Amino acid sequence: MKKIDLYIVDKTSAGMTLRDYLSHRLHFSRRSIISLKKSGGAFINGEISHMNVVLQESDKIEISFEDSESENILPEQMELDIVFEDEHIIVLNKEYGMPVHPTRRHIMGTLANGLAYYWMDREEQIKIRPINRLDKDTSGLVVFAKNAHIQHLLSFYVGKEEFKKEYTAIVHGNLLNGSGTIDLPIARETEYGMKRVVREVGDRAVTHYKVIAEMKAFSVVNITLETGRTHQIRVHMAHIGHPLLGDELYGGSTELIGRQALHAEKITMFHPLNKKWHIFSTPVPRDMQRIITECF
Repeated sequence: MKKIDLYIVDKTSAGMTLRDYLSHRLHFSRRSIISLKKSGGAFINGEISHMNVVLQESDKIEISFEDSESENILPEQMELDIVFEDEHIIVLNKEYGMPVHPTRRHIMGTLANGLAYYWMDREEQIKIRPINRLDKDTSGLVVFAKNAHIQHLLSFYVGKEEFKKEYTAIVHGNLLNGSGTIDLPIARETEYGMKRVVREVGDRAVTHYKVIAEMKAFSVVNITLETGRTHQIRVHMAHIGHPLLGDELYGGSTELIGRQALHAEKITMFHPLNKKWHIFSTPVPRDMQRIITECF
């Protein structure tokens, strides 16, 4: 069990029931409130509380979560590049070539396997809850929530200013405009295929880009996302005639790099519990940096 101090009740919240406070002030989901009620995980001033208790000003609310390892993810010892960690979230820098989560084809060797071992080694039972995901061959930042509540809160932010993701990509050719927005829907090319395409019946996808540097054959581009569709950057850039270097699936050349030249470099995030803005960043990896150094 793990206790998390969430809030000291202020004047505006006095008179609310604990249930309403959790729902309207702390934005707990209905499912989380039911779970807390069943487990006796809600405390007021150090004592287990019922959901219909009326709150008083200065009451101290504590929530105790009980988690277990998720989905039978096997722990695997590996060196993790931890960018940030507190009692609510952990931010990791993922290497290219590593999936975020196990699949049928990759049961081991994923970031989730390494994180499961990290928490097991610290005798913490925490479920694997990624807030954002990256393709196997995309490097960069991945944020994990440490409990269902913080995951629920962060889910409101994804795609908004409170959770802004920035990528660095190397693309073929020079873009006509130094910056722009691609607002085109994305769907699967075939019902069960991996490849995606721009198609009217697809889900809305919005990509903003800004050219950082360019030469005759390539451009370095900063990209931010409003939506998080599978392969979104790769599909959009290929659709406008500028596929990522190394992205063979979408028409990129593998002559200089053997994976899509895409790195999740920066996340600007408002922390919903400590109420602070955080900026997480990680340098472009060597394979992309080599191209930038040699070609620009």
